[in-house]
This record gives sequence, C-alpha cells and structure tokens, in this order.
Amino acid sequence: MIKNYSGIFTILTCIFLLISVNTFCRPCHGMMSMPCEHSTGIACIILAVMTAVNLGGLFLKKKAVPVICRILNIIGSIGLILTPVFGKCQVASMSCNTRTFPILKIGGLLIIAVMLILTVTELIRNSAKGETHHVHSQ
Repeated sequence: MIKNYSGIFTILTCIFLLISVNTFCRPCHGMMSMPCEHSTGIACIILAVMTAVNLGGLFLKKKAVPVICRILNIIGSIGLILTPVFGKCQVASMSCNTRTFPILKIGGLLIIAVMLILTVTELIRNSAKGETHHVHSQ
C-alpha cells in the first residue's frame, strides 16, 4: 500500500515541478540560448522520466518494483538538486537563480525525504510483522 503513496506523491510532485519551471518559475530567456535553459531542459527530462517510472510502478505488481522506483526517485532527485551544475546564469538576481533552481532543489529534497520516510516506515512495519509472525509460530 505504501508503494502507491510514494508513486502518487512523486508523480504529483514531478507534474507540479514540470508546470512550474515552464510557467511561473521559468528560467531566463534571452535572444541567445542561455545555459539555464539547457539545465532546465535536463531537469524536465529527469522529471518526465521520474513520472513515467512511477506510473509504470503503479501498475506493475512485482515485489521489487517499489524498491526500484524509490532508488530511481532518489537518483532523479539528486539530478534535480544538481541541475545548476549543467549551466546557470552568473548574475544572482536572474530568474533561474531566484526561482527555477531553488524550486527544483526543494522538490528534489522533498522527494528524497518522503522516499526515505516511507522506506523506513515500511521496514519498521515489515520487521514488526516478522516479529509477531515469529512469536505466533513458536
């Protein structure tokens, strides 16, 4: 059941981030191609892949799928946090530095935090089930 929550949460977060970086948190746009536009394009690809992975994870019934989805979510989130490495404007007051990259970092950190919380919760729940099952079998 927890796998559904993590997948749905990540899908909604990724869709929100995709919409935001293409509308109200749009990076700088000049007459020439800006480095932040390339970085935002990479972030959009990461977000689209994360959305597709989690959509697939909702429909697949294999036991390893939630773990694989969480690992890919964490890797993708690290990519979102590191997006400015691919290129950003040098002026701190530019839109990419004040809106685009901060929202991507916050979204990436939020996804990582939720994945870790849900994983720990599931591990605790499974270990508690294992202990009670073991007690009943004696």
